[in-house]
Amino acid sequence: MRRLIKWLVSKASRDTTSGQFIAEIDGLRFIAIFSVILFHLNWFITSKTGRSDEADFLTKFLSHGHIGVQLFFVISGFVIALPFAKGYLLNGRLPNLRQYLFRRLTRLEPPYIVNLLFRFALLPLATADTFSDLLPHLLASMGYLHNIIYGSMSRINFVAWSLEIELQFYLLAPLITSVFMIRSKIGRRLLLVVLIIIFPLIASALNGFPRVNLSILSAAHYFLTGFLLVDIYLIEWNQNPAKSWHWDLVSVLSWAAIVALLYQGAEESLIVIPTFFAYVAAFKGVLSNRFFCQPVIYIIGGMCYTLYLYHYSVISVICRLLIRVEFLNQLPAWLEIIVAGLVIVPAVLLSGGLLFILIEKPCMKKDWHIKLLGRFKAGT
Repeated sequence: MRRLIKWLVSKASRDTTSGQFIAEIDGLRFIAIFSVILFHLNWFITSKTGRSDEADFLTKFLSHGHIGVQLFFVISGFVIALPFAKGYLLNGRLPNLRQYLFRRLTRLEPPYIVNLLFRFALLPLATADTFSDLLPHLLASMGYLHNIIYGSMSRINFVAWSLEIELQFYLLAPLITSVFMIRSKIGRRLLLVVLIIIFPLIASALNGFPRVNLSILSAAHYFLTGFLLVDIYLIEWNQNPAKSWHWDLVSVLSWAAIVALLYQGAEESLIVIPTFFAYVAAFKGVLSNRFFCQPVIYIIGGMCYTLYLYHYSVISVICRLLIRVEFLNQLPAWLEIIVAGLVIVPAVLLSGGLLFILIEKPCMKKDWHIKLLGRFKAGT
């Protein structure tokens, strides 16, 4: 086991398309993915054991972990906007659109398709669904169209709803990033702030339409918050932000504000404000930056795509076994979640790490498909 863990750590570091690695970004991905994992762990145990109405501190706290998806959207906005913003603001080279789109395809599609096929093969064994029932949903999910066609989350892997929104953003990003063509710093940032305010209002006005709730219209303000962070990262910080202890206090207050707003049932659109400052503090704080730049933190964060695709499958399998143990069911809900988490979280990380190394990481290399085709031709 020790050798396996050591091998995982040595192999699990993520490759980046541009070659520029920003540890803080993968560190923030750690918070996002753990929020989602613990949210689904909490939901599965409380719902399957009939404890959904129990409102102890831990179960209520974890029930808001779905915000991890929105945290991912802000990160995606930053990552995708960065090369375009460099081109516009620093007079660099703009990404080639054909290469940009093809890279999204070769980088994200193979792990996604493998996961959908995996889930498609196993679901009839665990549910009443048949292959014929699931096939239309599989095809819709493969085309990132399930949200649009059915107005609901995918029946193959329900977490794919957010990936469909991500794809909509990837396709629109080259157009949206033209905001960085505005030379006036104040004008550019003012426009971004106005858009961040307007899009939640639009989404709220159309809230009765499920397809709107499952589209980029409901999430645009999070992506644009990532744009605003990119602007500051390039212009104010020159890609090398100075650290200050004051920002550690901002970090604590910002994350606390996120939790407080969620607890109070505030509009999720308001969460972009403390999220923005929490993300700034991840770069600017002394201790907060040190946390997000810890290898174990950013390595796990770097595996978030694979962990996101497979975590619920692992939770489902192990929790079905654990909730059969009568002793655990007699524990308070919060304690049962902790005990289950001590088993499930390592299992999610271990299985996710292996799948990341075997499936996702090879797709991070730009020319993986060329090498694969070359080997195929050589073999024939």
